[in-house]
Amino acid sequence: MTAIGRLRISPSDIGRRVSVRHLAGDDLTDVLGNLVSWIGDWPAGVIKICKKDDSVQEIVTGKIFAAKVIEPEIGSLDLERDSESTWVPQEKENLGDWVLRFSGNESARANSCRLDGRPQVAVDQSLAKIVDWYRARKATAIVQSPKPGAFDEALARNNFLEVAHALYMISPVSASENPDVIIEKELTPNWFEAVMASDAKAPRFSKELLVSGSFVRFASIIDQENKIIATGRVSASKDLAMVTTVWVTENYRGTGLAKKIMHALSNEVFNIGHKQIVLQVLKSNEAAVGLYRSLGYEIHHDYAYYRHTRTEQSK
Repeated sequence: MTAIGRLRISPSDIGRRVSVRHLAGDDLTDVLGNLVSWIGDWPAGVIKICKKDDSVQEIVTGKIFAAKVIEPEIGSLDLERDSESTWVPQEKENLGDWVLRFSGNESARANSCRLDGRPQVAVDQSLAKIVDWYRARKATAIVQSPKPGAFDEALARNNFLEVAHALYMISPVSASENPDVIIEKELTPNWFEAVMASDAKAPRFSKELLVSGSFVRFASIIDQENKIIATGRVSASKDLAMVTTVWVTENYRGTGLAKKIMHALSNEVFNIGHKQIVLQVLKSNEAAVGLYRSLGYEIHHDYAYYRHTRTEQSK
């Protein structure tokens, strides 16, 4: 017996619970669990499924007989698509499932191409189109892709190098009272100036990017001199809310202000009936990851940013 590869799942289902029937020797075997990674394409690609006992099983895609999502848990593609409506770039263009995004070098997410799902044409050809698209805007091509992802080999082959490893984290929302936190519907000059002055290494966000989204709230905490010492922002789409721009001034770090900001933002989302809230954080920022875990956030999936190099062009 040979596998016929009737794939009903894709890399966009990472994070979902799946059932996979595959060929093991001469017999068909069923595996049930969470799809945690997808490396390479059919038929030589490999998927990893985390089972109930926390063991991880690897399956070659060419040996899959049938597969399906068995629970409507949010997948990586759904999560990233919904997130885009909470941090809206100035310009977007589709390349199949991939999405080109540009906002004038303000943030990696708003100035990169999301690689998830399938491109419109062959992968190498699509990556070349990405390079040309950003070059036309006088920018270096950057892509965002799940890690590990289906296109890792193609990215390396086409001179895209990893520059940042990040995490999508997700949590249920909750109601709470936070009298120390000021919530505003509008972006005020004081809030904007505090964020822009918070860290010389931080991206220079535009006001247009910060106010993007159908529902946006700005949180802050002030000291006795009415100076902003902590900030946070949440923006919600129809089904999802995302936290960004959480910052505490250096002298007040470790005093619980970030938790107060996070609780207040979750409360705002709870009040509009949303069930989940997400955020993105660099994996190397261990303090922030630890904070979010303490608040009930769990890692949904890893992803990375890859920057195109001109190695081949300079030869």
